[in-house]
Amino acid sequence: MAARELFVTGGTLIDGAGKNPAPDAVVHIVDGRFRTIARRGEMSIPKGAEVIDASGGFILPGLMNANVHLLDGIMMMGIGGTEYLARFEGRLDDVIEEAAQIALRGGMTTVFDTWDALVPVLKVRDRINAGKAVGARIFAAGNIVGMGGPFSADFSMQSRKVISKTFADRIDNLFEAGVGRYLSTLPPNEVRPIIRDYIGRGIDFLKFAVSDHMIGLLGWRSPFFTFSDRVQRVIADEVRRAGIPLATHTTSVESLNTAVELEAEVMVHVTATGQAPIPEELLQRMARGRGWSEIQPTTRRFQSYLDRTNHPWAEYAGGVHDENTIRLIKAKAPIILGTDAGCTDPDVLHDLPAEELIERPWSLGSDHVMWLKAMVEKGMAPMDAILASTRNIARAYGKDRELGTIEVGKIADLVIVAEDPLKDISNVSKLRSVVKDGVSVNFESLPTKRVVTDYPRDADSQ
Repeated sequence: MAARELFVTGGTLIDGAGKNPAPDAVVHIVDGRFRTIARRGEMSIPKGAEVIDASGGFILPGLMNANVHLLDGIMMMGIGGTEYLARFEGRLDDVIEEAAQIALRGGMTTVFDTWDALVPVLKVRDRINAGKAVGARIFAAGNIVGMGGPFSADFSMQSRKVISKTFADRIDNLFEAGVGRYLSTLPPNEVRPIIRDYIGRGIDFLKFAVSDHMIGLLGWRSPFFTFSDRVQRVIADEVRRAGIPLATHTTSVESLNTAVELEAEVMVHVTATGQAPIPEELLQRMARGRGWSEIQPTTRRFQSYLDRTNHPWAEYAGGVHDENTIRLIKAKAPIILGTDAGCTDPDVLHDLPAEELIERPWSLGSDHVMWLKAMVEKGMAPMDAILASTRNIARAYGKDRELGTIEVGKIADLVIVAEDPLKDISNVSKLRSVVKDGVSVNFESLPTKRVVTDYPRDADSQ
């Protein structure tokens, strides 16, 4: 069988490895992997070969996102979550697939889903990996260990007042997958086999709640620990035994300190510390440590809107949380892109003020662009921002042997953008081509099957 070849020619290569941009590059892909990287004129291109002309453009590794919730987690915490889950129950895998396609349409070839319904997200992951569906490559954790489902205190317990208990319990059980909040009542010897069994269900990494997620009930300034020290060590020990990455959810300085001490590979939303500054000593340990800091910033424009309207999400990345971000950038801490974005219901978006839709950080498909813009505004160099959205994420999750850079032997994921992202990081949104697994993606046609975004919902009136 003949090899499947693709040549990408003429663009300026930003390889994600931190090297200087290389103009007039040729990237040769064979059977889904990078075979040769050269300058134009240094290699011949066979007649009739498939060629993508990148002349005048810029070639980057496929973009990645270290923290998404393809079923929209932001909605689960408030307006829209209940109707979303009820409307699409039984089709949650189709929603996740659509979300993975929206991510791919934006140039994200790989996403790490850090909280979702376990069975549906693994089903879609496997469909995409088998080539039975198009979409961003998914690595998934399922539930955040120690956290309840959508109708628990961690998200929207108030919704239980107006929905049936049977429906609420069914959905919560689906998301909790046997590792919900009740684990915090158990001693270490009982937690260990539950964690071992959960890992055996096929997750790619494990994320656990060092501290709570009760922002809706308690606000940003009342966090508490989910597990005892003994149970935390058991969870970390089982993850190490399985050889998968450990990710943490923290909402306070002390829970962040615990994540650092546990040497978690991925520490999600590290700057969200209940509006308490990260102590300098801890910040320096983060800068020197092995863990990667996932940060969720907002752009100046969006944060200004949140502050001016006294929005419930104003403290998400504002105030001291913003100062924490700037200090971590200055300290050159290991930082990765993550956004919490998901496939938001159009009804929810329709109800938002027009100003809230501009530079919204949780709109999947443009979320990564807002992240990059926000971090550059806060002092991150554009090249470092590109590394934070490619190579660094692959390193954080232990996937850097295969993904994250344009280097010989790696899986051939790349994007071509029309203008220089080192001059204006927002240029990453100006996509010309997307290649995943060595195959050119018709990204403008995505999503192929509209579920959530099949809108308006007016069939009953026709």
